[in-house]
Amino acid sequence: MAMCRFAGSVAVQCLFVVFTSMAAAGVSRHPVVVVMSFDGFRPDYIRPDVTPHMARFRDASASPPYMRSAFPTKTFVNHFTMATGMYSETHGVFDNSMFDRHNETMHYTYEQFHYDDSVVPIWIQNENNGEGRHSGVMMWPGSEFPYQGKTPTYIGLYNNSIHWNSRIDTIMTWIENKNQPANLVFAYFEEPDKTGHKKGVGSQEIKNQIVRVDNTVKYVVDQIKYKNLEDKINLIILSDHGMDTVTYDRLIFLDDYVSNMTYKSVIAGPNAFILPNMGKFDEVFTNLSSGANTSKTFYVFQKYELPDRWHMKNNPRLDGIIYLLAKPSYAFWNSFFQKILDDTTKEMFRAGTHGYDNDEPVMRALFMVSGPMFKKNFTAQPFDNVDLYPLISHLLALDETANYARPVNGTIAGVEQLLLLPKSSNTGTSSSLPSPHILAGMIATFIEALKKF
Repeated sequence: MAMCRFAGSVAVQCLFVVFTSMAAAGVSRHPVVVVMSFDGFRPDYIRPDVTPHMARFRDASASPPYMRSAFPTKTFVNHFTMATGMYSETHGVFDNSMFDRHNETMHYTYEQFHYDDSVVPIWIQNENNGEGRHSGVMMWPGSEFPYQGKTPTYIGLYNNSIHWNSRIDTIMTWIENKNQPANLVFAYFEEPDKTGHKKGVGSQEIKNQIVRVDNTVKYVVDQIKYKNLEDKINLIILSDHGMDTVTYDRLIFLDDYVSNMTYKSVIAGPNAFILPNMGKFDEVFTNLSSGANTSKTFYVFQKYELPDRWHMKNNPRLDGIIYLLAKPSYAFWNSFFQKILDDTTKEMFRAGTHGYDNDEPVMRALFMVSGPMFKKNFTAQPFDNVDLYPLISHLLALDETANYARPVNGTIAGVEQLLLLPKSSNTGTSSSLPSPHILAGMIATFIEALKKF
């Protein structure tokens, strides 16, 4: 085996070359980041007796008690916020279903994710940085659409029939590809949200899905260990939002307050976009406001009245819209609830929902991370999920000053606490060498390897 007989930076570069030659075949020379999202997984679902593997992972990793979701606390909104580092008013996705430019309902369309073509997910920006960087995206909302005419190297289209372990096996083949190894992977898993919507938070069915998530976390951790990639992969496990349960007596029927002949609507759980017919805005707004004041179950907003902290109102997609938000444990009646009621009784009706104010504890999201660039056994302070983009950008050493890199809403400030060495400590480090915290891991691994010779 070749040895490094130099001093100073030359020795460091030699060490880096030798270490790289020893690395697993096909694994990227760049830091590797894997982001796994389990839809609707509340942080308080983790309990040592129910989710022992996740509990151990959390305790051994860097993790806050919770991560703050973006508002509205919906799946498409939050996954796109995490992928772009933008709030909803910037990236333009306000819900899973919303009005298009023709005032018709759109759900998972190219238009929905392309309000502004300058907004580009980080999996595209990773590849824009070149130097052998490749991205893989498994079923993440919005991932199969091209952005600025580009798609990631690897795409797994949404298909909930594919076993979760098989998805992870596919991800590992992306990372270990000899010709185009992925250094950034985003993966989406539809549970426990899917079951929670149908059965509610406290159901046995959702508990079964929580255990399924725990087993999946064990599987991916075991795969990383088996492939000797613990010192290479930075594994982020998170969710997009929480979940609450609604009973039939807490459903809100808008027909009680305003004629359905005076408006069009897009309604999903506790959130509703109301588009009054021509000349009917004042009538609809007055009637809805009266209903809200009487029932005390929901809020009514004109666009300019939306709270600044929601980062929602500064977008023309909401022009002419009256926005409704139900109070916690209440929701607006819609066709999805009818399907649930068809299979049960009003007394037994239980439905999970989300979309409430992101300050509500039940809407909090999960976050925990383990890997060579992060602290261990560290309890962090809560932060916003919009900061995930700048965190990953830092990990992958992406060029934030490039002409294709639009400034994002998120900042490194809230998430820097997670890093083994803060970003500020890397100032002046040559970009041609690995960062100090990566180098420390390399040296430790290199020394262990030398002992075998």
